[in-house]
Parts: sequence; structure tokens; C-alpha cells
Amino acid sequence: MQLHIPMKKIIYVSLIAIISLFTFSCKKTNSHVVKYTIQGTAKSNVTYTDQNGNIQSVSNADASWTTSFSSTDNGMVVKLTVISVDGSNVGGKIFIDGNQSAQSNGNASSIAISATLP
Repeated sequence: MQLHIPMKKIIYVSLIAIISLFTFSCKKTNSHVVKYTIQGTAKSNVTYTDQNGNIQSVSNADASWTTSFSSTDNGMVVKLTVISVDGSNVGGKIFIDGNQSAQSNGNASSIAISATLP
């Protein structure tokens, strides 16, 4: 007994299979917004991880310093370090996609916090 399948049906099923393969096998890249903020009463020296995973430094940053960037590097660890210039207490926060991911409340003259991009 010979099974006869119409050519249109073979092409249709093959096309659906190829589309499904590309749709579900492609790596999805979600962009995440990272925002750093610091708090305090004096100037501070700040180091932080940028969108490429590099460490950036800011000397004598104002007490209300903030910066943000977008990254598609899922799993990247972002870090924020703040050291008060005059020894007064400082605090800092890391937000990922608008949600607070790490914080230090400002009970010391230096802080170091980190978070991981989902």
C-alpha cells in the first residue's frame, strides 16, 4: 500500500516547522534599564559598572548624583561603590527596570552594593 500526501500539504507543514524553529530557537534579548542613585550630605567618590561591564569613576559627585543606562547583557553583575569625601554618611540604590534591586541606607562613610540583571 502506497501513502499519497499532496505536495501542498508537505510544503505547508515544512513552512510551519521552519517558522517554529526560528521563532523558538532564537535568543531573545531583553533590554534592561539600570539606574544608580546616591544620597548623603557631602561630595562623594563614586565607582559603578557601565552598560559594557566596565568600571567608571566620578570624583566629587554631588549628594544627589544619579546615572542610568540600558543593557541587554542578561546576567551581568552591576556594582555601585560610594565613598564620602569628608567622612559623612552616604547611601545608594540600584534600580533595574524601575524596581529597587539593592540599597544601602547611609549608615557609614562608604558603601558597596551590587545587583544582577535578569
